[in-house]
Amino acid sequence: MNSVWGTMASENSRRTFVKAAGIAGITGLAGCITGSSESSGGKQSIKYWEYFHSQSEVASELLKSNVKDFEENNEVKIQTNWASWSDINGGKWQNNIQNGNRPVMYDSTNSLDGQFIERDWVKPLSEYKDKLDDEALENIQDALDMVSSCYRGYDEDVYEVPIGMEVGAPFIARADHFEEAGLSIEDDFPPKDYQDLVRIAEKLKADGPSDTPFQVYGATGDVTDEALVTWTASEGGTDGMYLNQDWSDVNYDNDVWKENFKKYVDLHKKYGFSSDKAPKASNESVAQMLISGDTSMVQGSTKDFGLLRSRAEDMLKDGTIVFGPSWKGSAGNRGDFFTQCIAVLRPPEGADEKEWENKQEVAYDWINKLLSKDFQREVPNSLATLPVRQDVQKELLNSDGAIAKSNFIDSLDTMASDIELGWSSQSDMTSVQYDIAGPIFQKAMLGKLSPEEACDKAAKRIHEQLNL
Repeated sequence: MNSVWGTMASENSRRTFVKAAGIAGITGLAGCITGSSESSGGKQSIKYWEYFHSQSEVASELLKSNVKDFEENNEVKIQTNWASWSDINGGKWQNNIQNGNRPVMYDSTNSLDGQFIERDWVKPLSEYKDKLDDEALENIQDALDMVSSCYRGYDEDVYEVPIGMEVGAPFIARADHFEEAGLSIEDDFPPKDYQDLVRIAEKLKADGPSDTPFQVYGATGDVTDEALVTWTASEGGTDGMYLNQDWSDVNYDNDVWKENFKKYVDLHKKYGFSSDKAPKASNESVAQMLISGDTSMVQGSTKDFGLLRSRAEDMLKDGTIVFGPSWKGSAGNRGDFFTQCIAVLRPPEGADEKEWENKQEVAYDWINKLLSKDFQREVPNSLATLPVRQDVQKELLNSDGAIAKSNFIDSLDTMASDIELGWSSQSDMTSVQYDIAGPIFQKAMLGKLSPEEACDKAAKRIHEQLNL
């Protein structure tokens, strides 16, 4: 099988294109760094705003144990805040930084972070690439080439180091429901296209154990960013992304979005495949429906693997719950991607530069830990995304247990090989994806607007409220 990132890299049009610095670095961790006025018992102490842990119980365990080990092995103190998605999306992080409370590093999702990059708070990778491990850099180079599509509106190629790639959105199904309905999980799953999805769902509804064969979801934080954008990116390429190529306009009101959102709503309103909870259902609640058998199939986030592993690992190990790649659309894509990433911040105004540099050295060591083979091997099991190291990806394709039996890594590998575009790290993306579009798209799920009207209204509202 081809390596995950080998066929993914593509040329990206940029306003300004600056090549990152060449690979030259150090191997391993730098060890103890002391001498800061902000210290804990004589140890170097740095602030780390941490989001990865919130993905699942297993992710929380992984991050907390690794922070503890890192502190002990490097004689430093990591001041973590164990943040949530709403802390980033809701403006808490931005307000704190503006008011003088700045971390040395954060981890996040790249599409939420333009608010920090645009203000020149984030140190681009080219300025510290030589601090990272040579072997790790060599194995993540294809991923670095890919993520440049996320930052195409800025001067630098890469601002945040990718740790995991979420390729969206895979299908997830109950193999026992397929069997009971007279379907073959090997031959009939995953759906080959939209019409095949309808065929399978009709059969599951008629002969399967659940009245809800395929649950869609309309929660304002999920309706625009999972299955729907997977379809639009697959069919429209750049036209199926949220923003156009140069970030000057939103794409919601084009034909690609209108046609695919109508198909999405039709699964609920026309075909009746989803329960009456669909308009307000979240990705997480739908994953729980799959566990309980209240639905037979969903198309959701790769992060569902972490939730499923926490709550239904036996069903993954015995092949009861299985993953499958989304179909390839007319644009040649199987969807889009975004990153779980980590960033190093520039010093605040008036800070002691030498002291801040010492703190940044700790951050570089931590990034090296997250890019190590040991941590990368845990990324699928905990952060529930593809690891960015090619050598680890190859290992996992031949692994066993829940990853193998559930077809998780193989599905993501198939999708990743046919994905070229990442979510933009434009500074208004939280409004574009969620705050403005989410409630409007939900109204279409509730039947209060047609899908086409929702697309037009979302685009109009964005034009009125944002300066793209």
